[in-house]
Amino acid sequence: MPAEKNTTDLLKLILNLLIIGLLIIITYRVIEVFLFGFFWAVMVVIATWPLMIKIQQKLFNKRWLSLLVMALILSFVCIIPFILIISSVAQNGHHLIEWAKTLSHQKLPTLDWLESIPAFGSELHQKWLNLIQTDGTDLVTTIQPYVGTMIGWLLEQATNIGMFIFHAGVMIIFSLLLFLRGENITKYVYLLANRLSKQYGETTVTLAGQSIRAVALGVVVTAITLALIGGLSFILTRMPLSGVLTLILFICCVAQIGPVVVMLGCILWQFWAGNTTAGIVLIVVAIILTTLDSVMRAYLIKKGANLPFLLILFGVIGGLLGFGIMGLFIGPVVLALTYKIIQTWVDEQS
Repeated sequence: MPAEKNTTDLLKLILNLLIIGLLIIITYRVIEVFLFGFFWAVMVVIATWPLMIKIQQKLFNKRWLSLLVMALILSFVCIIPFILIISSVAQNGHHLIEWAKTLSHQKLPTLDWLESIPAFGSELHQKWLNLIQTDGTDLVTTIQPYVGTMIGWLLEQATNIGMFIFHAGVMIIFSLLLFLRGENITKYVYLLANRLSKQYGETTVTLAGQSIRAVALGVVVTAITLALIGGLSFILTRMPLSGVLTLILFICCVAQIGPVVVMLGCILWQFWAGNTTAGIVLIVVAIILTTLDSVMRAYLIKKGANLPFLLILFGVIGGLLGFGIMGLFIGPVVLALTYKIIQTWVDEQS
């Protein structure tokens, strides 16, 4: 009889595990599309909670008024820039069409400045002259195999922009819900963490919040700094639509695409227009921005979370490579938690 009871208990345990596993899988598939927006909302709420509290105090301690203001702020930061970019492109679209029509009648520049490059400048300049002397036929033949790849890449980026706007909308909704019940949710998270580990639970949650806030503020401050430097360089080099380009640069920095894409397009345009000096200036600015993008962000995160600089730097880079944009937050937070837990454990032993 005891053997039969043990067998029954084992089958019951297996069935319970299967049912729980099935529920977890189905639940994950249902909420998978909203996970990015939800985690994004968690990052935003943790980083901007002090701001929301200050706004609430200014608005007669009415939470719903502060939620309205925060919704406007989040919409302005995440969605309105894309609308302004699309509107600007639409307003200036006829200029682009006219330029495209006259493109076939324009002569390609000779790029004589290539000869000033040491070692391989003369050879590169000669190859370029050979290309333009054949009316671009050889150039078209060379790049033709890559046209399909480029079109596919552009379509993929258009899809990514659409998904980004969708996730931004989901983020705003979840952010407002978290702002509304922030105190209760925080209390529940601390209770859950304490339930999982009475020794490290509360410390882990506190450290995670500090790391997330430091990462978020580091990203925003870095993006603003890079956008200001890049925008100033656009004005100095007389780039058309410098305001729109600065806005795109800021969005790319916040989204962790980096300043390279925008700066490279501006550099190519300047050299194409024959503005060699302006192109060289933008190359120097692009190098400066690329360096600042990594170093400044890691430094600000370290300052906010009081963690080793290399730990944060590796967390930012490794997180981006491993998990994409969300890895920017996941990498430093996970490394910070692991570092603090090991440090606490070693201190206890000593």
